[in-house]
Amino acid sequence: MPFFSVVIPTYNRAEKLKLTIESVLRQTYGNFELLIMDDGSTDHTESVVNDFKDTRIHYHWAPNSGGPATPRNRGILKAAAPWITFLDADDLWYPNRLFEIEKSIIKNSEIDVFSHNEMLTTPDNQEKRLLQYGPYESDFYRVLLTKGNRLSTSATTIRTSFLIQNELRFNESPDYVIIEDYDLWLRMAFLNAKFLFIQEALGEYIIEDDNISNSIEKIDKNQRNMMREHVYNIQQFDSDRDKLWQDVCLRLDFEKFRSYLRSGKTFQGIQLMLRSLFFNPISFTRIIAVKLTVKLSGVP
Repeated sequence: MPFFSVVIPTYNRAEKLKLTIESVLRQTYGNFELLIMDDGSTDHTESVVNDFKDTRIHYHWAPNSGGPATPRNRGILKAAAPWITFLDADDLWYPNRLFEIEKSIIKNSEIDVFSHNEMLTTPDNQEKRLLQYGPYESDFYRVLLTKGNRLSTSATTIRTSFLIQNELRFNESPDYVIIEDYDLWLRMAFLNAKFLFIQEALGEYIIEDDNISNSIEKIDKNQRNMMREHVYNIQQFDSDRDKLWQDVCLRLDFEKFRSYLRSGKTFQGIQLMLRSLFFNPISFTRIIAVKLTVKLSGVP
């Protein structure tokens, strides 16, 4: 039986997928199965996969669902290993990635979720910087909800039994596209999953113009959809849900502001911050103070 089930969702990314698969097959640790979950590709994805002729690779095609949540969930259901690890079709792993994760699993038998740092890169290598995830803190559900996402899908490995026993899956709603992973981390933390962060960059998160994660407005809208559900219907640590929602919205405003700046949309960013300051000056100042004094990792 394989130790890892590697799940790669993909849609019409044949050439990029080839590089991603190669990064998995170059792993120094080889006890894994590789599940390619094709979400309705109409290009030559299947032939690219078949060219590898590696018995650890299993290709599954299904009609397009409109997002990565459904193919990831199909991968979870087909996984044969005790550990599921995810990799997006345009990201890469370094050769020692699975070896380091397996080593951490053996040393930390009580942990349910492992995550590691990544290098953010562009295809032309014009930009390259370290993405630091974590840190883990007590009351981690509250931390994730109030301070923001601290994990990345392609850097995350999860105990299969935790997902199955708790009937946890990525939310497949169109209103959760792009942030369905953040929702899953929140739900796992709510159920007291134990997280461990490895402070080593073991892969590359690749940003491209057509990358689904590049849509600022869609990310912001769907993130608010998801956070509203947690604030009003799931979380139990704050009875003043309206005040908590206000604070969460201010944090999301700040994250959107940073996304505008990174995309060269400075004017839109300044407008957003001025509006937040005008309507909520005290809370806005507190949010800014926290961001300036506490080092939080940024998940793209």
